[in-house]
Amino acid sequence: MKKNSSLLRIFKGTALFAGLIVIGFSACRKPDIQLRNDSGIALADSNAPKLMAIAASHTFKVMSFNIRHNDANDPQSLTQRRDNIRQIIIDNSPDVFGLQEASDAAFRDWFISQMQPLGYAYTSMGAVASPKIIFYKSARFTAQSQGLFQLGAGMTGYSGTWVVLTDANTADKYLFCNSHWYPGSSATAQQSRLINAQAVVDKINEVNSATQYPVIVFGDFNAEPGTAEINLLKQNLDLIDALGDTTGDPTFHGWDATGDAKIDWMMSNRKMGFTSWKVVTTSYGGYWPSDHWPVMATYVPAIFGEPNVDIHGTSESEATHFYFADVNGDNKADKVYWNTGVDGGTPKVWLSNGDGTYTYAAAHTAGQSASGDTHYYYADVNGDGKADEIVWNAAEYSGHTRVFLATSGGSFSSTAIENNENGSATTSTIYGFADVNGDGKADKIRWTSGFDGGNTRVNLATSGGNFSAATISDPTGAIQLLGTDMYFTDMNADGKADKIVWNKTVNSGIPMVYLSDGDGTFTYSSSFSTTGAGGTAATTRFYFADLDGDNRAEKIYWNPENFLGKIKVYYAQSNNTFSGPVYSLRGTSESVNTIFYFEDVNGDGKKDQIRWNRTLSEGRLSNYFSK
Repeated sequence: MKKNSSLLRIFKGTALFAGLIVIGFSACRKPDIQLRNDSGIALADSNAPKLMAIAASHTFKVMSFNIRHNDANDPQSLTQRRDNIRQIIIDNSPDVFGLQEASDAAFRDWFISQMQPLGYAYTSMGAVASPKIIFYKSARFTAQSQGLFQLGAGMTGYSGTWVVLTDANTADKYLFCNSHWYPGSSATAQQSRLINAQAVVDKINEVNSATQYPVIVFGDFNAEPGTAEINLLKQNLDLIDALGDTTGDPTFHGWDATGDAKIDWMMSNRKMGFTSWKVVTTSYGGYWPSDHWPVMATYVPAIFGEPNVDIHGTSESEATHFYFADVNGDNKADKVYWNTGVDGGTPKVWLSNGDGTYTYAAAHTAGQSASGDTHYYYADVNGDGKADEIVWNAAEYSGHTRVFLATSGGSFSSTAIENNENGSATTSTIYGFADVNGDGKADKIRWTSGFDGGNTRVNLATSGGNFSAATISDPTGAIQLLGTDMYFTDMNADGKADKIVWNKTVNSGIPMVYLSDGDGTFTYSSSFSTTGAGGTAATTRFYFADLDGDNRAEKIYWNPENFLGKIKVYYAQSNNTFSGPVYSLRGTSESVNTIFYFEDVNGDGKKDQIRWNRTLSEGRLSNYFSK
């Protein structure tokens, strides 16, 4: 029997069901947004996370280090500093690292002799006066191709190195580039750096012309965030800086502990994700290894693939709502469109083609509603493997929910099954449908902030779109605060939907997890509830979806005001904890108008990322398949 993976989310009056947005308190009004920083507590954000889908063997650390050439005016000579430079590598053990200003031949020979016993191979230096060497652990990586290049015509002394490395753990290939740009703050210096940046862009594009490798670009660029040369590099190669992309932490300190500017960079394209970043501010015996602090990031392969643009059933209307659920039983999430002002509020179904596109199937006129107070939910309530349509309006049918059973080809029955049990004429009520007892049928869950002590009330599904008359009132995790989000999905792979409760004003903004007992009641999970991220900002969003196909839902954090709109994924573990995060670079957004959905679009058992912003790209949706 097909596993029911329904999800209910309540957000400031908006219910997210089966990875979908469904209006709860008011179907035509958007929640008020208060713009402020997130002060949520992040728990267990390890620098070396143990991940389920992203295995530890897939992560690797990359460092960039300007070691500072020998200068008589410095506190110590290069010879005096060299042991500390070596110690930085030993202490941080990067899998790949690049040096800048390694111009002293005696130092290079000594350093190479020190790195070889540590298992590092290195790129060719050619005849360049100050080579930008890239070292890599030979047990992990093998060089497939490599080269040197000049950072512009006549730019003698300013060079870059590139290398394509094959990862022995995954057989994946990555393109690394290390360069050092022209220094100074004058207009002439900046113009020189623009030439340097273009040279890097041209070389990366040349190497990548046949095979589009994941790209990691690093070095001392002598350019601060927001400058024209940094923007040229980022925009032309679609690079994201792991160190923050904006002001970031200072990397050049000039032999003091303060830090003056961020001019060292660690960037990748969106074929990568990362789990952590670091400016290494270590000193030894009161002496710095260099006047630059090394920068480092831990990378992983991207957890989502390239975007598939969906041009069918698009919308630029604020009144539009999309829902994603498998309505024809082929294990792929289909798309349902509803707008109160279009065709009398008739829901329309587009069937998934499995490649990120959809084909129009049917309009369900029997379920139409032009009322902004109507709520739609899509879930398999009769256990036939197809998501049914559930409609509720507090002012209609005595507040009863009504079920239209899925028939075939994306259609639903023309007559509704009216559910008399646990109805509500209260507009603040939220309904959701998820399989809490593991029988393959989505049960009915009701929550009303000021009713029954804030308990969740469950009516188990019986047959034919009906529910048991017996209501199970569960006080575990009871809450009476408006603005509470509730999610119901399987967290521990036992086939039963668990309950997650989040309100930004309580529990330090940390979502609380309650595991299903299988009878409509739940038990608190301390381990799930004390790992992963919390958030207290009005703009924070949480999602819960199984991204890696292990039947455990990951915790997904997004705040358009934090981390430049990157999604953070915390993987659910078999010991009922979250690990991570992985910062995903796919579909990032700093717009409060963006809406994310997570459902299995291509039928591979893993939830995919769906992104919609009505104000962008003519209201088209983008699908990013989980990898």
